[in-house]
Amino acid sequence: MASGKCVALVTGGGSGIGRATAVRFAELGYHCAVADIDEASARETVGMLKTPGLAVQVDVSNTASVQAMVDTTVKQFGRIDCAFNNAGIEGAREKIVDYPEDMFDRVMNVNLKGMWLCVKYEVAQMLKQERVISDPAKWAGKPDLCRFQGQRGSIVNSSSIAGLDSMPEFTPYCASKWGIIGLTKTVAQEYAKDGIRVNAVCPGTTDTPMRGRFEAQWPDWQAKTDASYPVGRVAAPEEVAEAVVWLCSDACPFTTGEYLNIAGGR
Repeated sequence: MASGKCVALVTGGGSGIGRATAVRFAELGYHCAVADIDEASARETVGMLKTPGLAVQVDVSNTASVQAMVDTTVKQFGRIDCAFNNAGIEGAREKIVDYPEDMFDRVMNVNLKGMWLCVKYEVAQMLKQERVISDPAKWAGKPDLCRFQGQRGSIVNSSSIAGLDSMPEFTPYCASKWGIIGLTKTVAQEYAKDGIRVNAVCPGTTDTPMRGRFEAQWPDWQAKTDASYPVGRVAAPEEVAEAVVWLCSDACPFTTGEYLNIAGGR
């Protein structure tokens, strides 16, 4: 599904992995809606795109805001072929007995409830859309048993290596990222026969503003984390973006309910 008529929606698109993914979608010909709680940063990303773009202010933890984001995207571009749900926050660094309850609620509302709301309204929109096959000739000669029938949409959710392992002193962040894996696999099964695929990426430490904040607060801890990657470095945002656009494409139409660990050998 890589043509100028296809539409991608990216949350958390104002910086980091979200920005890199929006730019990559545009390089592949997608029209792109860039959503972020910071509308100015979303506009900056739109200014980097090679195809028509749209900046949308969104609070993913708020139902009306998420609905408006989806409606605005469809009003502008007509449909949503791909969605990358990437908005998230890290919260505080405290052991569980000292962790503030209000911060726990904030992290879970943005990272997990926000993911749930985005998927909910993206799927609702995709169900209204016709199935699309980017290369019909590729599948024309296949027997019915294995012939790809096209997809109404593809969703990729941003989890983390913290969603596959432990992250001491960040219990809500870790719990929310584990929850995203469960959400992804469940929704994928619910809508597989409807031509909607749902997958997740689990990046390791990536050179984003979040990593910069960690480095500023806990240089020793962050330096040790960076050094733990067998490849000898952390990821560039563009490397994660490549995985996202691949999962959204027709290159892997049988792949749904999966998570891709992007962690430099960890």
